[in-house]
Amino acid sequence: MDTLLVAAVLPIVLLCFFVYKKDPHREPMKLLMKIFILGFVSAIPVIIMEILLDGIFPTENISNFILIFINVFISVALVEEGFKWIITMFFGYRSKEFDEIFDVIAYAVFSSLGFACIENILYVFSHGLVNALLRALISIPGHMCFGIMMGYFLSQAKIGSVNKNVGIFRRNIILSILIPTGAHALYDALLLYSSYNYLSILIFFGLDITMVVICIITVSRTSKIQQNLDNHLNTGVISTTDTGGLIYNNSDSEKINYCPICGTHVEEFNYCPRCGFKIK
Repeated sequence: MDTLLVAAVLPIVLLCFFVYKKDPHREPMKLLMKIFILGFVSAIPVIIMEILLDGIFPTENISNFILIFINVFISVALVEEGFKWIITMFFGYRSKEFDEIFDVIAYAVFSSLGFACIENILYVFSHGLVNALLRALISIPGHMCFGIMMGYFLSQAKIGSVNKNVGIFRRNIILSILIPTGAHALYDALLLYSSYNYLSILIFFGLDITMVVICIITVSRTSKIQQNLDNHLNTGVISTTDTGGLIYNNSDSEKINYCPICGTHVEEFNYCPRCGFKIK
């Protein structure tokens, strides 16, 4: 039993540690553990809702990929990512500790891996160590990636909010739930469809590897952007307003041709085309 528990929990701990270490100014462990535990406990209402919805939108014994995707999107992905999103928004995004763009990525990942933890324990205790290894390589990194996607778009929404760009804020709030839900649904649908078409398992592994690589790059890049922003604040290139917004102190002697918030090239723009930050 101890071996199974370690096998179930260890990959969760390692991925949480990876994201935690990438944060230039690490969040209070008490807050992160609170979000993690809430993600863990959310498995109870998630399972209940998935059982109820499965009667209307079944995911098993269906040979049509489009129908599998739609049903998985509604009865599995939207439920799981929806609860993670609610936890991240109410206990992370709205926290007074959320003062840097990387923070909400950490919140979303801890919420996501909290849910993955109880799910993994149940699967491993039911199916053994071989299942633990497969899930450590496939399912757990998948949950981390869904959290990174969610956190990234919430960070962009925050940038839109502090710069009073309502359009950027609303667009990224929608994407923060739509993108991870869509990725999760595609992820599960490809696995379910593999029993009818072996090609889908090859597509699945291609998607899995691509998604993990992109998400790791996103975490590393966002971490570096936060460090660059800190440097700009320390040197006076960027300053803060009384309301918490950011101002680029434009001068002839000190110019940048990229957005200090998200890193997008902005030489031809007055506002960053990605996050809406005022450059000039």
